[in-house]
Amino acid sequence: MAVTVRDVAAEAGVSFQLVAAVLGGKKYAHASASTREKIQESARKLGYVPNASARILRGDASRIIGVLIDSRAPESMYGVLAEIEQRADELGYRILSAQAHDNPDRLLQAYYSLKQNGVDGIISFSHDYSQLGCRLDQRLKDDPKIVFVLNTDEQNPSAVDVDIKGGIITAAEHLRRQGYRKTALLLHGNSDQGKQPLSCRKRMEGFRLGCPGGEVFFLPTLNADLDAQEKGNRDLVREKLIPGGFDSVIAVNDLTAVILMNQLLSEGIRIPQDFGVVGCDDLPIGAYYPVKLTTLGYDREKMARSAMDILIRKIAGNTGPVRMNFPMELIVRESTNR
Repeated sequence: MAVTVRDVAAEAGVSFQLVAAVLGGKKYAHASASTREKIQESARKLGYVPNASARILRGDASRIIGVLIDSRAPESMYGVLAEIEQRADELGYRILSAQAHDNPDRLLQAYYSLKQNGVDGIISFSHDYSQLGCRLDQRLKDDPKIVFVLNTDEQNPSAVDVDIKGGIITAAEHLRRQGYRKTALLLHGNSDQGKQPLSCRKRMEGFRLGCPGGEVFFLPTLNADLDAQEKGNRDLVREKLIPGGFDSVIAVNDLTAVILMNQLLSEGIRIPQDFGVVGCDDLPIGAYYPVKLTTLGYDREKMARSAMDILIRKIAGNTGPVRMNFPMELIVRESTNR
């Protein structure tokens, strides 16, 4: 039989009304710190689990935030999610996530399931499936209690994003100042612009502005097959970069940059003396690689707190458009420091 608030009250030696108020986070719950601790300890001891469905039926907030994220999203995206979870906990919310890989229909079904289960609001990381002809942020933008994080259309009224285009321009200008004269942009996926995610298109826009004479190369989509990634980078170095006289690359992410540096070094090309490499996302691997990687990064904690704070205001009824765009910082390390 499920443990009830009356069971917790009997264990703690207080009224069940006080237990309900304290465990429900009610502002009118007047109890000393020691009494609150006694109630919490009794609830833990008995294994009490709040009935979220009953709370929702009463018209109370569920104190749950739904999250949509691709199961193979970049590591940096999960870093932002971790910060969101931390901020949600500070505000008394829990996170309920739904995941799928390259399947916007399943994510859309998950969105409706989260709504049906009474989440107070939703944060979406996975909405840009341009390569599959689908943008969930356009389909869901009229939801007054949703915030889109990263890779959003500039017209989206409820979003927190980073200035990828500006970051690429900054990286290209840095390479020029360091004396590099022929730069390539290295991306994953399809060269057909109509099938490229928005993040790729923004990178290309920034690259064309910052490096008008540069060239864009595409590798197979990054996945767990690192042998295939190494082969793709090896072929790129031998067949394109060296014969083409390129002396620098801006890579789509840090893992791709590190794999490329391995291939360059194995061909006897010195970094940074002969070749400069810039990554993106500021992952720990870049700072600890033998040739420390110059990379583009952004403040994940600030982005996460902003996304949560915007959503909380929307949950409270403040549903006006809010869009925040964070700058990307160039973190200069050995791989471009001539």
